[in-house]
Amino acid sequence: MNEKELFPDYEPKTTPDTIFDYLKTPTTRIFEILDEIGQPSLDKLKIILKYFRKFKKKAEKHPGDTLKGNVSIGADFNQYYPSEEELLVSELGKMLYQLIISNPKEDIKRAKKKYKLEGQMIEYFEIFFRHVDVMGSGRYFYAEKKEPKIGFKI
Repeated sequence: MNEKELFPDYEPKTTPDTIFDYLKTPTTRIFEILDEIGQPSLDKLKIILKYFRKFKKKAEKHPGDTLKGNVSIGADFNQYYPSEEELLVSELGKMLYQLIISNPKEDIKRAKKKYKLEGQMIEYFEIFFRHVDVMGSGRYFYAEKKEPKIGFKI
């Protein structure tokens, strides 16, 4: 008997695991801010930086925690549970990094000048997501905090 016969309704997940998978509730402040920003672009650099700085301070005061995880459903023995602030800082940091690596330096300089932005160092802990399919139980999503901090100049 093969897996398809044992679990006929099983469909493997073929897309990357994201914050939208991890957080099931669309009413969280994180999604309100991400919806407000929309598709990241240099025109949105100022608002992304504004939220990044605001929530970075909050994340430092309200970090996540490592708790005993339920290993039988795919959690780590010591599973990390990030705070909402950490999740948002990570998502905003990823946006900023993508903007920096995907735009010419001259365009970035123009955007910084247009919005009167000073050069600054961006540092954050990246939170990434993974899923585990537990046959007969379901699909579970987990967050992981990547060490060391990501750092780049904008």
